[in-house]
Amino acid sequence: MRGLYIHIPFCAGLCPYCNFYSEKNNDISLQEKYIDALLLEISAINNKVFDTVYIGGGTPSFLPFNLLDKLLNKTLSLIDYKGVEWTIEANPESVDDNFLSVIKSYPVSRLSLGVQSFDDEILKLLGRIHSSKKAETAAEKILSTGRQLNMDMIYDIPYTDNKKSIETLKKIISINPHHISAYSYDSSDTGYLKEGVDEDNTLFEEVEKICADYRYLKYETSNFAKEGFHSRHNCLYWQGEEYTGIGAAAHSMVLLEENKRKRYNHKENIKEYIDNPYFIDNIEIISAEDALMEDIIFGLRMKKGINLDTLQKKFGKFNKSLLNKINNNIANGLLEKDGIWLKATLKGSLMLESLSCSLLP
Repeated sequence: MRGLYIHIPFCAGLCPYCNFYSEKNNDISLQEKYIDALLLEISAINNKVFDTVYIGGGTPSFLPFNLLDKLLNKTLSLIDYKGVEWTIEANPESVDDNFLSVIKSYPVSRLSLGVQSFDDEILKLLGRIHSSKKAETAAEKILSTGRQLNMDMIYDIPYTDNKKSIETLKKIISINPHHISAYSYDSSDTGYLKEGVDEDNTLFEEVEKICADYRYLKYETSNFAKEGFHSRHNCLYWQGEEYTGIGAAAHSMVLLEENKRKRYNHKENIKEYIDNPYFIDNIEIISAEDALMEDIIFGLRMKKGINLDTLQKKFGKFNKSLLNKINNNIANGLLEKDGIWLKATLKGSLMLESLSCSLLP
C-alpha cells in the first residue's frame, strides 16, 4: 500500500500547542504560487499509483475555494486514484458552502474535522478560533454531503476539568461521525501549558471504554472507528508502508531492496519550497535491522499488534537479545501473545513509550 500526503501550510490562526508546520498567511498570491509548486512536484513523481491520499495542514479548508478546486482537479489528473481513500482536513470556521461545493465535485471520501473541544473556554485556552456551535454546525454539514467524517478531540488538557473532555467525547458521539481521533494533550514539542500536564494520562482508559460502548472500536492508540471505517492512510504509517510527502515540511519514506528504507523531507519554508519544489533535505537510509525495530515499535501502536509470522518471514528470525526483551515484557505484563500476534496489554499501552524503549538494542 502506498500513500500520498499533500501539506497545506496555511492557517487562519496558529494554535500555541500545535507542532505542525504552518503560517498565518492570507496572501492569495503566495497561496497560488504554492499550489502551482505542489502540482509541479506531483507531476514529477515517477510512480503515480496511490492507495490513499491525505491533504493535511495547516488548514486545507482555509484555501480559497478556487485554489482548492484547482489542486483537486489537477491532482486527480496526475495520479492513478481508482479506489483511493481520499481525506481532507478541515477546521470548523472554514467549512462553508463554497468549501463543501468543491468537496462534492470530487471523489473525496473522508473529511477530518479539527474540533478538539466542545467547551468554548477550553477552545480559547487552546488558541482555537472557532466556537463549539460552529464545530457542531460544520460536522452536520459534512455529514449531509454523504462523506465520511472524522472528528479530532484532545483530552487530559492542563488546567481543565476532566469532565469537560468526557462531555466533548459524548457530544462527538451524539453527532455520529464515522471515526474519532482522541489525543492525549502533549506539550513535549511546543512547551505550551507544560507546567499543568498530567503525565498519568488519566483519561486513557475511560476514553477507550466510552468509545467501545458506542461501537467505536480502537484500532490504534489514538484512533477509534465504526466497523469498516478505519483510516487506511493512518494505518500505513504504523505498518511500515511507503508514503510520498508533497509540500513544505512534508516527509517521505521509500522502501528499498533488502528491507532497507529511505527517508527525506522538504524544508519548513513556504518560499523556499515555491522556489524549488524538488529540493529534498535530511536524506537518511534506514538499515534492515532498524526497519525491523520500527515495524515492531510502530506496530505496537495498533490494537491488533504485530503479526510475528509476517515479520519474521520479512526480516528473518529475531535475535536472542530481542526475544529476551519481548519475553521479559510479557512476564512483566506489558506485552501478550495471541497466536501469531504480539500486542501491548492495557498496562503496556499506558506506558507505550517506555515499553518501546525497552525493546531497542
